[in-house]
Amino acid sequence: MHCSLAMGMLLLLATEASAVRIRLDTNRTEDRKPSSFDISCYMEKDPAGEEGGAKGRSYRGLMTSTVSGRKCQKWSDSKPWKAPSDIKPEADSTKGDISKWGNGIGNHNYCRNPDSSMDKPWCYTSDPKKEKELCEIPKCPENKRNWKKEVKALSAEIGSEDCQCADQLYGSTRTTKDTAVPLALLTGVTRDGKPCRCTRRR
Repeated sequence: MHCSLAMGMLLLLATEASAVRIRLDTNRTEDRKPSSFDISCYMEKDPAGEEGGAKGRSYRGLMTSTVSGRKCQKWSDSKPWKAPSDIKPEADSTKGDISKWGNGIGNHNYCRNPDSSMDKPWCYTSDPKKEKELCEIPKCPENKRNWKKEVKALSAEIGSEDCQCADQLYGSTRTTKDTAVPLALLTGVTRDGKPCRCTRRR
C-alpha cells in the first residue's frame, strides 16, 4: 500500500510539474527567433513567367511579426482590427505558362501584401494602437539561379546523360541475388561473433 501511495504521489507531482511548464510556455511573450527559411525573401518585381506578385504580393514566408517586433493579427480575425477579416482570399492560379499570384490570405498571421498597398510584405498588428506595419523581410536577390544551366553542369560533372544516375552516385539501387544481404548478417552479434541473446533480468 505504501508503494502504491508513493507512486501515486510521484505521478501527481509529475503531472502538476508538466501543467506548470505548459502554462509557462503558453504565457511566454517572446516568440522564438524565426529562421531564414521561415522568413524567406520577397520579390520586388515580377520575374518572367509570373504576374501580380510584385512588391512582395507573392511572398509566402512564415514571418509573423513586424519591424518593431509587434505580433501580427490573424487575417481571419476582426480584433483588434476589423479590416483584415474583410479581405477575401484569392487563390494563386496558372494560365498557360504564366503564374498569377493570389493574395496569400488565410487563417494565419503571416506577413503578406494582399493589395500591393505597401512596398513590401506587412500585416495588421495585434496592438490596438498601431493598425498596420511593415515586416522585416529581405528582398530576394536580383540574380535568380539558372536551374537548367546548373543541371547541365552537374550532369557533366557526374557523367550522366539521363536521370538514371543513382548507379554512378550510390553504386546501385537494384538488389539482386548477388547483392542481397543474408538475414543472418542483419541479426546482432557480440564482439566475439556469437549471436546476441536477450536475457531477462530478475
